[in-house]
Amino acid sequence: MSIALKNVTKKYDDRIVLNDFFISFEEGKINCILGPSGIGKTTILRVLAGLTDYSGFVERPEKVSYIFQDSRLLPNLTVWENVEYVILDIPKEQRPPLIKNLLELTELYDRRNDFPQSLSGGMARRVAIARAYAYSADLLLMDEPFSALDTGLKLRQIAVYKTLASKYPRTSIFVSHDIDEALLFADKVFVMADGKIAETINLTPTGDYRDLFSPETLNAKKRLFEALTKKY
Repeated sequence: MSIALKNVTKKYDDRIVLNDFFISFEEGKINCILGPSGIGKTTILRVLAGLTDYSGFVERPEKVSYIFQDSRLLPNLTVWENVEYVILDIPKEQRPPLIKNLLELTELYDRRNDFPQSLSGGMARRVAIARAYAYSADLLLMDEPFSALDTGLKLRQIAVYKTLASKYPRTSIFVSHDIDEALLFADKVFVMADGKIAETINLTPTGDYRDLFSPETLNAKKRLFEALTKKY
C-alpha cells in the first residue's frame, strides 16, 4: 500500500506549516523524518493519522497505530489491561497469547498487574510500544519516541522496537531532531528544511541498532549534519 502526502498544505491560523508538500514512504521500512523543532514533523504524522484537517491528497492504510510523545496510558487499567484495551474487537481467547508475547518482548510481563503510576518513564514507554504493536495496523507512527531518554535506555528501547518490528512487520515512520537517533534506528532518513525535504538517505537495514562508527554511518552522519545546517 502506498503511503504518501501529495501537494499537502496545512495551516495553523495564519501560519503555513506545510505548503504544497510532498513525501512518500517505502512499505515495510523504518522511516525517519529529521529536522529542528517547529518545522512540521509532527504535523506530517497528524496528517497521516487523520488527526488534523489539511488540503491536498494523502495515501495511507485504513488502520494506523500512533505512539505519542507522552505514553497516554489509561491510569485506571493495569499494564495488561492497557494493551488489551486496543484489541477488544478480537476474540477473547486470542488476546492472552498475543499480550503475553508482547509483554515478554518488552520485558514487562512481570509488571503486567501494575498500574501506570507505579512504572518508570521507560517502562511506561514500553507499554505504549506493546500496545501499538498489539493493534493490527499496517502503519506505525511515532512522535519523538526516544526523547528525554539517557543513552543506555535509548539503546535498549531501540532494541525493543527492532525486535517487535521483526516479529510484527509494518511500515514505521518516526520523527526526531537527533541525528544519532535517526542513524541508530532508521532504514531511510528524510531531512526537513525550509518546509521541504532537503536530503534523503538510505541506510543498510540492520537487525539491531546500527554501528555509529562504521564508515557508512559516519558518511551518512556527515551528509545529515550538512543538510541540517545548510542555509536554504
